[in-house]
Amino acid sequence: MAEARRAEVEITYEGKNITTPINEYLESYTYEDIASGESDRIKISLHDMGKQWMDAWMPSKGDRISSTLILHNWDADGTVERLYCGDFEVDDMSFSGRPLRCEMGAVSIPRDEPFNTQLRTKTWEGITVRQIAQEIAGRAGVELYYEAEEIPVEIIEQNEETDCKFLYSICGDYGLAMKVYANKVIIFDEEIYEGRASVRSIDEEDMAGWSYNSTMAGTYTGAVVRFTDPNDDEEYSVMIGGGNRILEINENTDSISDAERKGIAKLNNENKKAVTMEITVKTDIRVLAGTCIDVTGLGGKINGKYYVDKTSTKKSGSGACQTKLELHRVVPRIKDASIRTMEQEAADSTAGTQYTVVQGDTLWRIAGQFYGSGMKYEDIYNANMETIESTAKGRGKKDSSHGHWIYPGTTLVIPAGEVEE
Repeated sequence: MAEARRAEVEITYEGKNITTPINEYLESYTYEDIASGESDRIKISLHDMGKQWMDAWMPSKGDRISSTLILHNWDADGTVERLYCGDFEVDDMSFSGRPLRCEMGAVSIPRDEPFNTQLRTKTWEGITVRQIAQEIAGRAGVELYYEAEEIPVEIIEQNEETDCKFLYSICGDYGLAMKVYANKVIIFDEEIYEGRASVRSIDEEDMAGWSYNSTMAGTYTGAVVRFTDPNDDEEYSVMIGGGNRILEINENTDSISDAERKGIAKLNNENKKAVTMEITVKTDIRVLAGTCIDVTGLGGKINGKYYVDKTSTKKSGSGACQTKLELHRVVPRIKDASIRTMEQEAADSTAGTQYTVVQGDTLWRIAGQFYGSGMKYEDIYNANMETIESTAKGRGKKDSSHGHWIYPGTTLVIPAGEVEE
């Protein structure tokens, strides 16, 4: 006879194992595993008919909890799987009734209180992101795990910010992911993790629920960063990518390479929302924030490789356990950049942009891409009439039929013009 599948939570509170008593009162346990930008969290909901939790057993803010999710007979009889969720600090308590209930929230932060509470002001000069993180982690008494390239920082101000907030901010500026987990500060290059093999495939039949969203709102084909280089007082623009949906970025930068790195990071972070999914599945301890999965069974336009931004695993008092995954689609990142002085940019804007025709192009489609309206196709035709007509005749046509016949490989000049909203 098959053994029943069940989940339980092992809890250590201020160094004391309270698994047995807490499971008598447990209504639900939720673990939020977040890839970057926030600390992991747990939430424990308990029934309190005897009023023990609101009296003698009431937890105190700042108390420490460590928890492990244990899955019995999950994929086969007799198996036991363990997921260490981490070490947490109680930061939220609430009670309600009736029925009488206690809810306890805890966040994954180091024991060192100043890391998350003490405001600091400091000028960091001639340093790298790793070195900044190493100093902050050392001050908090935790280990640093760093998996990214060395990023130089000429000068940056920490102005009345906690070490925790400042480090999250600088990682975000340079396109690095950061999380605090099990008394470690973990910093990594998300692009590296997106490039790793998926930990599993999830088919539509495996999903208890799902939603998919594809949007152009707030996403971009390119970005431009304009700044004054403090080394020569020259004004520059860094163009990343291209097209007509351009993100204008205003960042404090200390060099051309710094502007390029920050621009690429900001652009690709915004574009993560282009294709997103939420999926609810039976808990799988392989699928964690920062891993990738393959989605199947939903059709070619939805299927594909997705990166896990967040997991929310909820265990009920009955022993059932499901996980909601928040995902973004893995696509090649936009990284091509060109640097111009402001004078060169002004000249380029007057002269127009060059575009090479590809298979399937029409002047209407190209006008829509650059101007937001196909109605402006005649502007492109008039600016390139000689090229378009000579190419059409070279292909055996009497003429181009007013730009109807255009061919891959033809380079067109796109006149400067206003984009229609």
